[in-house]
Amino acid sequence: MNHYSIKAVTFRNPNPGNMTIPWFDRETGILLLDELAEAQPSFRKILEDGIITPEELLDQSNHVLELMQLLDKQLDDRQHQLVTELLSELAVLFAALQYHEIQQLKHQ
Repeated sequence: MNHYSIKAVTFRNPNPGNMTIPWFDRETGILLLDELAEAQPSFRKILEDGIITPEELLDQSNHVLELMQLLDKQLDDRQHQLVTELLSELAVLFAALQYHEIQQLKHQ
């Protein structure tokens, strides 16, 4: 069984008057995707027992759909187009990473 250690994540906001959480490390430009995920209560809840259940995946899927529906209502056409492209490219990246991992396992 895999066990995960969840660390508390604190973001250093370069502009304390702005509540926007940065997507990129200000010094390195690296995307803070792992840190963003780890900071979410949903991430910690899903991994707290080291087992990810089908119910947890369904709950998270529903949560993401709710957020997307909320966002969909608030975007103008240009913003919607940009977010659609981002989501599509993230889906491509996710699929490519999965296929790459499968390839690596086949060649071990």
